[in-house]
Formats: sequence, structure tokens, C-alpha cells
Amino acid sequence: MVYSGCWNGLAIVGGGILAALLLVTATRRLFPAADLRDGHESTGTLLAIVGTLYAVLLGLVVVDAMVRFGKAAEYVQMESNCLADIFLLGNRIPEPHRARLRDLCRTYARQVVELEWPAMERARMSLEARTTALALAKSLDSFEPQTEAEKIVYPAILEQIRQLWDRRRDRAGSAEYGIPVVEWVVLIVGATVTVFLGGLFHVGSRRLQLVVTAMAALVIGLNLYLVCLFGYPFAGELSVSNRPFQVDIAIFDGVYDTAPAHEGEARGVAVPAVSGFLPAAP
Repeated sequence: MVYSGCWNGLAIVGGGILAALLLVTATRRLFPAADLRDGHESTGTLLAIVGTLYAVLLGLVVVDAMVRFGKAAEYVQMESNCLADIFLLGNRIPEPHRARLRDLCRTYARQVVELEWPAMERARMSLEARTTALALAKSLDSFEPQTEAEKIVYPAILEQIRQLWDRRRDRAGSAEYGIPVVEWVVLIVGATVTVFLGGLFHVGSRRLQLVVTAMAALVIGLNLYLVCLFGYPFAGELSVSNRPFQVDIAIFDGVYDTAPAHEGEARGVAVPAVSGFLPAAP
């Protein structure tokens, strides 16, 4: 995953605390202290009910967003694994099918990294990458296995191509659909009602009430920030990395023929950087 900063979090949490303090201040000015004392018991009961319901709702939404993010990362890893398997298994089939299959794998990986990843930040997918994926699926239509080895490898490649296409569709769904607008409306309205009821709860010290309100708004704001972070797996300050496809490109170019691809493969051995686009093999 890639974390690019916390400015959105500061805006959500800071703005939420400020709005909550203003709301409580306006509530205390709108209702006299005598009225707040008279409705203290009923306000406390309503606050307990509404607060509990909102806490459960907010917790479920946060968990759902985290699960959504985890699945998106899993889809990316599985798709890149299938692409690498197709490329490596392609060594077992004869020319010219081998060259075409491997060239399409290279092209698809680069299109995903260079074209599709920036597009997914805007909830879009690359038509060029989709066209290449379709060409990859049709690349072996004219191939007829002759040897026993080819008869074993051919269905394995087809299965990896099928899984690649399925994982691509899963990734597209994760990129195109984030947190629905109605869900955000419910979360914001719920937070507003909860803070408003907290403002109606009579507390003798105004300073104490403001501090308690700020703490409650802080917790709510942090949870809303988590929803914002994890609810959009390919956009925002926290996003799923395209490193698995960059590793694929390095594998295709022979970078990892002798060098470790991951830090855990060999301690103390320099790992080739794949943070940028890798140069093609000579």
C-alpha cells in the first residue's frame, strides 16, 4: 500500500471538532440552562440510544471499508501472479505463439502500471489495457498442442488466463465503486445528531462540556477518516500499490533472474528498486 500524507485526515478531524464545538455552543445559547436541566433525564436516554446505534453503524462501515481495501490488494496480487505464471509457462510452447504470448504479457503489465493505475484514481479503467487482456485471452486460439508436455501446459495457461480476467474484473469493481453517497449522508447526519444530543445534555461547566464534545468529535472524526482512507482502495492518501505489476515487469525483463525480488528472500542482498518504471531488458 502507498500512504501519501494525512491532510485529508487533518481536515476531517479538525473540521469535525470545530463544527461540533460550534454546534454545542449554539445549542447552549438556544436553550436556557433551566430547560436543559428539566430535559436532562430524557436527553440522556435518547443520547444513549442514538449514540449506541451510531457507534454500531460507524463500526460496521469502518470494518466494511477495511475489508474492501484488503480484497482490492488481494485482487491485485492474484492478478499479477497469474500474469507472471502465464509468462513463465509460455516458455513451454513453441514459436510463434511463445513470442506473442510473452509480448502481450509485457504490454499488459506496462499498460496497467502506466495507464490504468492513474485512471483508477478517478474510478476509471484503461481501454487499452482491456484490449490487451482480450488479445491475451485469444492469443492461443490457433495453437494445437502436439507433444505431451504441450498438452499439459496448454490447459494450465488457459486456466491462468481465465483467472487473470476474473481478477481484472474484480479489481475494476473495487476501483469503480467506493463508499455510496447515501452512506456518507447517513454517517454525517448521524454524527450531527449525536453531537447535538450531547449539547442538550446539561453540564454545569461549559468548559468541561466543550472538552467532552471535542473528545467525542475526535473519535468520530478519526473513524470517518478511516472510512475515507479504506473505502477507496485506489484513490486518496492510502491506496493499493502497483508494485506487484512492477515486479512482473522486472521478472519479464530478467532483473530477478539472479537477484532477490523481495527483501525476505535474501537478507543483506541489495534488492533492485521497482518504485519507478523499469527499463526494458537489452
